[in-house]
Amino acid sequence: MEIDDFAEQFLKLKEKELEQKVWEIWLVCYPHMTEGTFESYEEMLNRHKQQIATQITPGQKTVQHGLYVDQVFF
Repeated sequence: MEIDDFAEQFLKLKEKELEQKVWEIWLVCYPHMTEGTFESYEEMLNRHKQQIATQITPGQKTVQHGLYVDQVFF
């Protein structure tokens, strides 16, 4: 397996894990939502994806835990 294929599969795994975590959070929050505070699952998922994207910007070259952030997402 090439490193690019591995990285692509790893990123897909992380995305699926995020979707599962956000789904579980949304299920817990749903009973307590009102008309004024309602947030759909898709809105919550997009908000969390944006938070992750702002934490690691493209082209960032800092080293964290011995790995380049722009090469591997942890």
